[in-house]
Parts: sequence; structure tokens; C-alpha cells
Amino acid sequence: MTRIKRVLSIGCSGCGAIAALTLKKLNPSLEVTIIREPQEKGLLTRCATPYICCGDVMVDPSYKDDSLFTKKGIQLVNVQAVGIDREKKVVITDDGNMYPYDKLILAVGASPVIPSIPGIDLNGVFTLRTSGDAVNILNWINSKRVRYVVLLGAGAIGIEKAYLLSRQGLNVTLVEMLGSIMANVLDSDMAEEVQDYIRQKGVQLKLNQKVKVINGADSVESVTLTSGEKINANMIVISAGARCNIELANNAGLELGKLGLKVNQNLQTSDPDIYAGGDIIEYQSHVTGKPVLGQLRPNAVIAGRLIAKNILGFNIKFPPLINSFCTKFFDKSIAGTGITESEAKKEGIEVITAKEISISKHSMMRGRKRYTVKLIFDKKSQKIIGGQIVSDSDCSVKHIDVIAIAIRCGLKVFDLTTLRCAGQPELSPDPGKEPIALAAEKVFAELYKN
Repeated sequence: MTRIKRVLSIGCSGCGAIAALTLKKLNPSLEVTIIREPQEKGLLTRCATPYICCGDVMVDPSYKDDSLFTKKGIQLVNVQAVGIDREKKVVITDDGNMYPYDKLILAVGASPVIPSIPGIDLNGVFTLRTSGDAVNILNWINSKRVRYVVLLGAGAIGIEKAYLLSRQGLNVTLVEMLGSIMANVLDSDMAEEVQDYIRQKGVQLKLNQKVKVINGADSVESVTLTSGEKINANMIVISAGARCNIELANNAGLELGKLGLKVNQNLQTSDPDIYAGGDIIEYQSHVTGKPVLGQLRPNAVIAGRLIAKNILGFNIKFPPLINSFCTKFFDKSIAGTGITESEAKKEGIEVITAKEISISKHSMMRGRKRYTVKLIFDKKSQKIIGGQIVSDSDCSVKHIDVIAIAIRCGLKVFDLTTLRCAGQPELSPDPGKEPIALAAEKVFAELYKN
């Protein structure tokens, strides 16, 4: 193997930053450089942006500053990368400089999808992706004394923003084009409980609706829905998904997939000296084997560590994607992993499912809270392929990680009937009420009933 001296990362978010830090940790003698956006500084988790835009947290405490990199000897370049010359193995930046590499990491992420709606260019329409976006939203709320907010898209981020903005006393309307919230991660039977709770908390939830027109002279004044209903709005925040930033890769002649940049299991692109991870790439679904997006920070962080190790010759495979998530709306916690029942049916998978309701503490304890677990199994193989949790307890929602591990390990119905969890009266349900095992028992009984 040729000795590697110089590694270059384009992008300094979850994947690029973690890859650079891991490289220096494992091989301090490497020359590692990060090229990032001109205004970028430090390392900020995108998870902080909804909290910044609502004033819950400040920008500076949310950052890990540049010393995180400079103390490790990582060079930082705040100039836009505009080209990759694969033959000369250099990256060209906007100021005309060229940066050579032995191995290159593409971690340029994704950009918000902005729907084509009349009035979309009015002042007061925002997307939320960066700390700058968050600060702009906060400044708009404060300077314009915003009272009415319309949110486009009821995915996990849309739900979080609805919660945080309404908690600040704003009148929030959440508009979703599909028939239920978070439809890509929650089945409608699990979403119903959350939808009822959203409405109880005073958020106007408009399902099966789109914004047809954004009205206003200079700034947003209202929106008109496809139903014809007109809703007051001083601000609109769009959460309509994100598109992979593939332009640099495409111009360099790298192979693209159906959804994003194509990589192999080692996270190498079609050029073996160029790796990629995070929001720019398409992943392989653990359940269906088909290309999927995995635009969540944990996927980027894991990819960064793995890329660093593979650059150093460890040959580690990135596991097919299970894509666990969790989010929160006031006291309601929501989580999912694997694929939904509805998605499985679209893929032609015959499923068998079960739901179980439990409580967060032993039944004699005060402060116990309700939560519901849904498990989805492939009826033919009897393997678990998905799970969802809706909980009134923060701690219970993290049981989604148990389900994710079960999917990754290919556990079957009878495996989960013997699941043994740590039990303590204040920390867990009664051992006889452990909901994952009991949901599996329901499926077992259905499969083997006389």
C-alpha cells in the first residue's frame, strides 16, 4: 500500500470533522486539511438549530471552537471548493489555490428543498439548516414581533419546530401534504396519538394540504392552502426535505446513484482515492437492500470514523442502513427504526405486527408514564424489520435502540420473546410488562395458534 501523507476533507460537519479528528488520533503524523464554507467556524451539530432559532440556546455555547482542530494540527481553509482534478489529485478553491491530496473525503452534505410556490421569495420565508439560518429566524421573530408562524412539512424537524415555537407563545400552523405526520417513519396508527396531542397543545395541524400561495407585498402576511383556506402568517419555515450536494462530485465525473453520490461498503466513490459520507451519499437499506437516504447526524458521525479507518487500511464495511430516529413534542417522545408497516407492504413484504402498551416504572411507583411500542416482522422469515415508540416518558423512547440492534442482528420473533431487560422499580416497567417481549409474544401467538 502506498504511504499516505496528505488527506483532505471538503466539509466540516459530522462526517468531515469526525473523519479528520479520527485520522489525527490514529496517525498524528498525517497532514490533514479541512476545506469549508467561508463563514463556517468550529463544529456545530445541526440538532441545535431548532433550539437556537427559538432562543432556547445561544450559538456560541453550541459550537466546539476551532481549537478542537488546530490543537490536533489540522489545517482549516475557509474558502469555497469549486473543483476536483482527479488526475492531478488536487482540489481547487474559489481563490484559485490548489490543495493536493493522497486521499480525499467529500462531506459537503445536503441543501434544503425549496418548493416552487408563488411568494416563496418574500421576506419572512426561511429554511433551517445552519446556525446562520437559526439566528436569522430568531432575529425575525424578535424584530418583527412575530405572532403567527406557518411550518411546511410535518417530519421530525417540523414537529420539533412546532413544539419549540408554540412553547414561546407563537400561534403555529403545521401544514403537511400527506395524510399523517412523519409518514416515512411512523405508521398512521402510531401517528394518531401524536396528532391528537399536537392539536391539544394548540398547534393547528393541516393534513392532506399544501400551501398554494404565500401572500404579501414585501413580507409574508398569510398563506392560502390548496383547500382555499387562508391562514395568517408573519413567518414561514420550510422543512420539505434536503437534496444531496452532488455538484462537485458530478463535475469531477464520480458515479452518482438514484438518490445521491454512489459509494461502496467502504464508503469509497467510483474513484478509490475519494471517500464520501453523511448527507451527500445514498445508503443501502438493511431491510430492502434498495438505495435510501440517511440524512441524520449519527449516520454521518459513524461514516466519518469509518472513512478515517479505511483510509488507514483497516477495510471496515459500513453496515446497511437501519436509520433510527427520535424526536420530541412537549411531553411526547417519538421514535422509529427500520421500515414502517406501510413501506413494507409497498415493497411486497407480508408483515405481522403487534402493539403493546406499558408504563415507565413499576405499577406501584408514582410518576409512572405510559408508552406504546409497535413491532413489525417479516412474516416469512419471522425477522424483525421495524419498530416504533410513542412515549410520555423521555427515557422509554430510547428503547428504540434495542429494536434497532435486534434488526441489525436478524433476531426473530422467538428471540424477542426471551428479551431480558434490566429492571428496577423507578427505572423500568414491571418485568412482566416489558413491552418489546410482550409485543413479540402476541406475534408468536398469532403465528403458532392452533
